Amino acid sequence: DYDTGSVLYSKNANDKMYPASTTKILTAIIAIEKCNLDDIVTVKKSAIKTIPSGYSSAYLNEDEQISVDNLLKVLLVHSANDAANVLAEHISGTVNDFSNLMNEKAKEIGCKNSHFVNPSGIHDDNHYTTASDLALIAKYCMSNSKFKEYVSMKNCIIPATNKSDARKYPNTNDLINTSSKYYIKECIGIKTGFTSQAQNCLVSAC
Repeated sequence: DYDTGSVLYSKNANDKMYPASTTKILTAIIAIEKCNLDDIVTVKKSAIKTIPSGYSSAYLNEDEQISVDNLLKVLLVHSANDAANVLAEHISGTVNDFSNLMNEKAKEIGCKNSHFVNPSGIHDDNHYTTASDLALIAKYCMSNSKFKEYVSMKNCIIPATNKSDARKYPNTNDLINTSSKYYIKECIGIKTGFTSQAQNCLVSAC
């Protein structure tokens, strides 16, 4: 329950599991708190060359200049792994240093059984959390009006940049897609995830 924090129902709440792209909610809130949304970030080769094939991407280009605001939109709406890396490098210099920030933030929020090694949820055996910890992170994130706005968007449009025409990306979350059989009118986000190791993951709010 968002208002009280009381747990209404749980199952295997403290089992360590792979979070896949639900990881990105923690990445996003750190970026929202640490960055000016109007800051322009230059995409580095190191941020985009490390995305394995088959993982979701916004196909950002090397040396592309894009605002933190637009990186956050494509991170949360389209689950772009390249946007996660770009934000991590912008904030901490390297993905590795950013993961230290993630673990500090998770502890600050109250997480007890989580360990993050990257900003995206690309599979790593040492990258894990629990349903209980994800619920705590989600509750914390949804108290931020900007975060709440991003995760409820049905799609996002990234304006033209120095390296690309305008692009439109659909939300990966069928619960807020009005044409989906899974659509729930009361749903206001939050984030899907999938890797072959994690299988289907979902953090949602109504």
